[in-house]
Amino acid sequence: MKRILVGILILLLLSSCASATDYYPEYTGEPVTLTMWAWTSNENYSIEEFEKVYPNIKVIWEDFGVHYDKAQTALAAGSGLPDVLMIEYSFAPQFMDLGAFQPINKWLDEETFVKLYGEASLGLCSMDGEIYGTPQDSGANALFYRKDIFDKYGLKVPTTWDEYAEQARKLKAAAPDLEFAAPPIGYALVWVGMIWGAGGKLFDYHDGNWYIDFTNPIAEEFFEFWGELFDEGILDLQMWWNPDWYSSLNEGKTATVIVGSWFGEWLRYNAPESAGQWRVAVPPFIRKGEEHNGMIGGSGFYVTSHCKNPEAAAIFVNWLNSHPDSLRCLHRYSNLPIMVSTRYEEILDEIAGPDEFFGGQNIVEELWHAHELVNTTFVALPIWSNMDSALSLLLQDYVDGKIQRFADILPVWEKQVIETMEEFGYTNLIVGELP
Repeated sequence: MKRILVGILILLLLSSCASATDYYPEYTGEPVTLTMWAWTSNENYSIEEFEKVYPNIKVIWEDFGVHYDKAQTALAAGSGLPDVLMIEYSFAPQFMDLGAFQPINKWLDEETFVKLYGEASLGLCSMDGEIYGTPQDSGANALFYRKDIFDKYGLKVPTTWDEYAEQARKLKAAAPDLEFAAPPIGYALVWVGMIWGAGGKLFDYHDGNWYIDFTNPIAEEFFEFWGELFDEGILDLQMWWNPDWYSSLNEGKTATVIVGSWFGEWLRYNAPESAGQWRVAVPPFIRKGEEHNGMIGGSGFYVTSHCKNPEAAAIFVNWLNSHPDSLRCLHRYSNLPIMVSTRYEEILDEIAGPDEFFGGQNIVEELWHAHELVNTTFVALPIWSNMDSALSLLLQDYVDGKIQRFADILPVWEKQVIETMEEFGYTNLIVGELP
């Protein structure tokens, strides 16, 4: 009986190895050198591991920072894009719509994609059934909070919106000079991502049509809830990514931030004096029993329309963002929450452990839990920059007193987005409903 069981185990191991190998086919073309633009750090470690497995494919990685202007210039010129382009998920549909990418379904079909990245990731990398790239890092919403502030004022980590409001009011009463939270003026990723986390969305793409409905029940409930806290002065809006904001986080003037999982590494580099004070938790749910999460940010790697060898590029972007050897490198050297691939679980125990910056908390496991709660997706509108700018101006008008109620922003924002889509020539709009 023991021999039979051992035999079965060996067969299972062999079959799992075979299936894993099938994810990464042999390269059948001539030796090639690919170019890649990416702003993340230390991608070269993954590239070195890849080239050991695929010696006939060399990859040259170039970091120009956030390269959107450069990419659009090359696209307009008809040449000059690299073979592989890193793009944030929110901007990917805009580049898809402009013809910047080419499909890689021939080398990474939908069934394999879903096995490696999950069905909820399809909306990040595909449109109309065409797959253009692979997702790298997760922007799963997370609650970053200052444990020292929570301990001093007897605050509890909120698990629902009502608890969040209760703790915000408690801190405001005890320490009015401190901010429980200061969400951003603009930065639409946060607002769209938090609505996603509540189980909703503002827009989507389906069967050739763009759907827009900013005033659906979940979105309205979201803006009413947060608006009450802003209107009462319990929370304030603040410009992010400037010295004042950095100081508020570094010096303990802000107690919480709801943002993407990548923010953990951002804190290490931009708020070093706060080491040991921060902790991470799954963000509060809209209500008990409605455990769901969304994403704020994250990026994928897409094969461009200028690529002359899409087979090699497709093999590379898939290996880069799903193979355990690459995921180890991306975690260790690029400090990324590379949790989108289902193969992340294979290295989870290996990379998880106490994090000194977060007071010894095992944030890898906490962020993984936050990511696992992301089980829906949608396609971002192809006018993300315009949509973000419109929200920034409306939020500033609210801060300046030109808009009296925060919740009144939502229908105005929707109207401006629809007008912009129409100005850009989109006639395939369905307004007032979501697919």
